[in-house]
Amino acid sequence: MPLTGESTILVPVDVSRTEPPDQVILELLKPVNLVVLGYYPVPKQTAPAHLKEDHEDEAAQRLENVSKMFASSEHEVADVLVFTKDRRDTIDRIADQYNCDAVLVPGETETIERILVPLRGDINLERIISLVADLVRAGDASITLFHSVDEDRDPSHGEFILRGAADRLSEESIARDRIDWKLSEGASPKREIIRLAGEYDLLVLGESEPSLRDRILGTVLTPIIDEIEKPAVIVRHVG
Repeated sequence: MPLTGESTILVPVDVSRTEPPDQVILELLKPVNLVVLGYYPVPKQTAPAHLKEDHEDEAAQRLENVSKMFASSEHEVADVLVFTKDRRDTIDRIADQYNCDAVLVPGETETIERILVPLRGDINLERIISLVADLVRAGDASITLFHSVDEDRDPSHGEFILRGAADRLSEESIARDRIDWKLSEGASPKREIIRLAGEYDLLVLGESEPSLRDRILGTVLTPIIDEIEKPAVIVRHVG
């Protein structure tokens, strides 16, 4: 049941706790459609039906309160409540069900003025560019595109990727003076992204594996997500 309109981002919220989203995240996500996934973690030895019977009303109220905070007159906000033993599988399923373009991974930031966008060649490039443009078009945040090339590859190939991505953002009505890029030669892409993350307020990362479970929380992005404190938006690769 995809939403109408432009980009759609899945926002997972643990409704077993009362923890409203940060104001900066609310502002960031105003331009896009949202699916607020209220998940209630179920311990392994507990029957979901029993926990749901005891806590469904309070969980539903917390989800409704969060959804209202995200509500916008210009874009759609859907919400769904799930009692689950497997958060990753639930994210996968709901993202597919609602045809979400990306998933928010929460983090700590006081403002969103600088956004780091690592690129891995042409993989998922159009979806990443489209989502970044939707998020920042109405604001003034700067964007830094990042790419790392192996020691045995010509650096000009990396420059080609970055310049092409900058051109595409310009075509999406993002002023060129808001777009910068960095090229790394020979270093570990993961380590470079982690090192750079502290200089930025938000990361936009692209998936490349065939399963959302692996892409977001598996071997590709987990080392990055686990080591950064800043929020991230994971752009899905739906092939």
